[in-house]
Parts: sequence; structure tokens; C-alpha cells
Amino acid sequence: MRLALLLTMIAAIGLIAVACSSDDAEPTSAPSGGDAATPATQAPEATKAPDATKAPAKDDDGDKEISREDTLVITFFGPGATQIEDPENMNPYSLGGLGRVRGILNKTIFEFLYLYNHNTGEQIPWLAESYTVSDDFLSVDVTLRSGVEWSDGEAFSSDDVKFTIDTLLGNDDLVFAGDIQEWVKDVVITDDTNFTINLNKPNPRFFYFYFVENSEIHLPILAQHAWEGQDPLEWNNFDLEKGYPLGTGPFQLVQATGQAQVFDRNDDWWANKVGFQDLPEPLRVTYIPPGGADTMAARMINNEFDVGSIMQPGVFLAANKRNPDVVSWSLEGPSYGAADACLYTLGVNTAYGVMSDVHVRRAIQAAIDRQQIVDLAYEGSTVTQVVPYSTYGGLTAYQNKQAALIEQYNPGLHSQDLVDSEMALAGWAKNGDGMWAKDGETLTTDVEVPGWLKPMGPVVEKQLRDAGFDITFALHDPDSAPLFEKVRTGNADMWILVHCGSSAEPHGTLQHYHSKFASPSQGEQNSYIWGNSQYNNPEYDAIIDEMDSILPSPDDPKYMALADEALELFLSDVIEITLAEERHVITFNTSYWTGWANTGDPYVAPYSLWAGFLLEFLNITKAN
Repeated sequence: MRLALLLTMIAAIGLIAVACSSDDAEPTSAPSGGDAATPATQAPEATKAPDATKAPAKDDDGDKEISREDTLVITFFGPGATQIEDPENMNPYSLGGLGRVRGILNKTIFEFLYLYNHNTGEQIPWLAESYTVSDDFLSVDVTLRSGVEWSDGEAFSSDDVKFTIDTLLGNDDLVFAGDIQEWVKDVVITDDTNFTINLNKPNPRFFYFYFVENSEIHLPILAQHAWEGQDPLEWNNFDLEKGYPLGTGPFQLVQATGQAQVFDRNDDWWANKVGFQDLPEPLRVTYIPPGGADTMAARMINNEFDVGSIMQPGVFLAANKRNPDVVSWSLEGPSYGAADACLYTLGVNTAYGVMSDVHVRRAIQAAIDRQQIVDLAYEGSTVTQVVPYSTYGGLTAYQNKQAALIEQYNPGLHSQDLVDSEMALAGWAKNGDGMWAKDGETLTTDVEVPGWLKPMGPVVEKQLRDAGFDITFALHDPDSAPLFEKVRTGNADMWILVHCGSSAEPHGTLQHYHSKFASPSQGEQNSYIWGNSQYNNPEYDAIIDEMDSILPSPDDPKYMALADEALELFLSDVIEITLAEERHVITFNTSYWTGWANTGDPYVAPYSLWAGFLLEFLNITKAN
């Protein structure tokens, strides 16, 4: 425990002079690499790379230079990358398409039918003006906004939406094809701006999930006149001479290399022409790899990045001390990060192995001290949580309604007495070494931990060992693929991961414990990356199946009754152990651009991966 605390203190205070950190402490959503620590007497020299402000442009003047003051420089969400992989691939649906879209394309090239403010739950009509879900939840009528154009001047229409959905229906190997094939029967066009999506089965959340809110699955529309006749699995949608990639967004690609993707403002952007939005102030957007965590922090201090990667709280405070223009989402600490609809969790295999005994799972949960994990692993920068709900306002209303149920089961109770009683019920007793054993065999297993969640590993291990469990945390760094393979096939007993789910209602996350997401048998991969508990309970499935067809409301007795039944099974069966909310410290620099969303002006969530981050691009103004 002292070692974990010491490492945390080093991360927090040892870098005040250098404003950089060991990558070992980065709570990123992907493995991070790193550079050697910079000497304490100097920060890395700023490198105003030419590709940040100069790029070939499609105009009569040939190459054009745009000043740093007119350029918005954004880097990857998580540090570690030193180059852009496959920089000329602009296909949003071929292998890796989600990463490309979430990296930079959803803020420059692609726009969406709706945007969403996770902080308030506001649905923001964008390419579409409205949608109506039918009473039987089997269809959705959509009206598009008039005057929308592709970047080549061609009209955006219902044909493009139908073409996109039909492409996913007809190509099994495209990203999200399986989702669309499960739900969509067909698309029927009424006219250029009106169409109906018919579904295979009732789903009141379909349009909301795929076209409004979803930060993980937000479907970009393809330009039919460019994509028709192309192989959607192979075409990279890249030809600068032809103006590809085509999009409806406010920027156009002008350069793509492994070191930078550069986008210049489209002054003929449809939204400005029809009076829907003003042109963004930045004339150029440059997307640059961050390098290691220390390099990224130093470059933020040197005003080279306007949108930086995530930082540990101590590193952020050090950077802010060196350069007050480096700011975060939260105006006051200690939690400088923002909610992201994900929870830090201790996963347990409910179907196979030693954790399949509910008494053992209850004992494991009672051995956990959540506040200690938050304090030691993440410097007190987030909040503990005992149910799988984010702290977004929409979900808080439901959790408040379920407060008595949660208190009844008291999942946050840290108690050795409870550990002892539950293990006794499971038939275990402590051996001469003080470890739980049965029939002469000690309960020995690993907690699988990815590199990007490494700070929690030693803390959880120590807590479980103190409670009598012979547990070791097994680190998967930098490659998390073996961890996910082990977890998703039911071959892991316990693991530390994030569980990402709903930002608006309990169903969005509670559904992930439905048996349809479990492995068909041990050794076979499950069907959803966060549905790893291998839980199989027909009673629970029936509850979720009924919730599927009910519109959510904390004031609807029927919905709340089902939500209570599902949560009660979650708590009594300890399907998963929720530890704390994942809150990344998102960093911005106000030296060149101001007006970033923050807790004082939460006009959109600050996550640069999400489609709504376009609103940041449109809201910021020049600092000078």
C-alpha cells in the first residue's frame, strides 16, 4: 500500500518542475507508451512543426500558409501514439473505422443527424430537424433539414441515408453491420427530406441510440454519388484532387500523413449558407499524434496543442502551475475530470470457476474499500460508485428513486466480518497462512488488469490479500488483447476494466447482463465487449426483455418496477462489482483559443472522441 501511495505521490508532485509524468500512471482508455523523463531543470523545447500551420490547399494560390493563431491543433485522446496509422483511410465503416471517425473525422468531415449534450440530456437536431417513433416502436419517421449540402455542393438527401443503411444491411463485415441487420428491416423514402426506418422488432430507443446520443456508435452518413459503385470494404474514400473525403462538415481534408492530418475551413459550409450556424473561427484544424505522456504534457505547456490528451490530476496541476493557460473541464478540484458514462469495475465470472459461487462474490465485494482505491490509484480525482450508473443528471434521478433498494443491500460495505461469514457459507476456511482454502486447496487466482488501468492493480490486490484471498494482479501492458480474449471467453476469474453504458437511463447498462451477451460455452467469445459477467438468469432476461419495449422515465411506475427488479438481482447476485466513476482529466489550452466547455459553461461534454465535440469547434474564439 505504501508503494502504491509513493508512486501516486511521485506522479502528483515529482513533476511540478517538469510537467510530465511516467506513462505507468496514465488512466487512459488505451495502452500508452512514453518517453524518458525530461530533466527537472528544463521542459522539452517547443517544436512549432511546419505541418501544424502549412499544408497544400485546394485553391488557385497553390500552397497556403495559415498562422498558428488561426490554427486549432488537436492531439489524440490518450498519449502514447507517435504516428497516425493508415492516415489516408477515410472509410468510416471498414476495419478500424470507428477509431478513425472518433479520432478527428466526426469533428471535421462528418456531421450527424443529431448531436447530444451528455451533461443535460439535450438532443440537438443537426442534419435532421425531427424524428418520431411510432406507437408500436416498429418504425421511425425522420425529417431532414433543408439546404444541407455535401462539400462538393451536391444536395444531402434521404437517398444518402437510405444508401448508408442499405450498405450496412448488405455487407456483413462493415463496422456496425450486425447492429443494423439485427434491427432494420428497410428504409422507405417519402421525399428528399423525409423517410421512414422500419424495424424488425420493437425498439423505442433505436434512433436515439444510433443517431442521437451514442458516443460509441454514432453512424455517419455516406454520400451516395461518391460511394455508389465502390467496394465499401476496400475503398479508402481518399482522393484530394476529387475533393474526397466528401462530408457535410465545416472542414475539408487537405493533407494526410503519419505525422499530421490537416483540415482547412470550408467557407461554403452549408450551415453558414442557410443561417443555421456561423463559420467556425479556426481556419485550419491540425490533428497530430501526442507522443508519450511526458511529451504531450510538455507540448501543452509550450502552447503547441490546443486540445490535449488526458492527464493524471497531479500532472495536470503541475502543468497548470507552469502554464495557467492549460485548463481542464472542472474549474475546481479535486475531481478535475468529467463523467463519460463509464465505470471502473471489478469484473467477476458468474458462470465458471471459483467466482461462480455467489457467496464468494459477495465476500470479494465486502473486501473492497472503494474510497481507498480512488485515493491511492487516482489521487482522489473521482467518486466511488456502487451501482453501474454514471453520475450524469439523467441517471442520478433514477438512482435517487432506487436509494432505499441500494441501502438495503449496502454493496459499499467494507467488512471483514461479512467476508468471513460469506466464505463460511461457501464452505471455505482460513488455513495456517491466513488464506481461504477448501479441501486442502487455497483459493488462488489472478485479477487481470490492462496497462491503462494499472494504478488500481496493486491496491485491489492488497485489499483482497488482507481479506484472506491469495490474489495477484496480472498486468497486461502494453497489449490488452490477451486480457480481452481471456475475459470475453469466460476463462478469467476476475478482472479490472471499465464498463461503458448508458448516460440517460438504467436500461442502457443493465441490459449488458442479459444472457444473450454471454459466451455460448466457456472458451467461446461473448457477443459484446462490456458484457463479460457470463450471467445467465432467465428471470433477469425476462425483466430486460420487457424493459426493451418501454420508454424510460423515473416517474413511470412500470418502468421503475422493472428497473428495481433488475437492480435487485444485480445487487443480490453481485453480477459485477462497481468501484468508481471513470473521470478523465481532459485538458485544453487557452493561449490561442478560448470558450472551451467546462463546469461553468457545460454546453457539451468535453470528450474529443464524441460527435458533440463539434460544438467546441464552433464555440471557441481567438484569444487575441
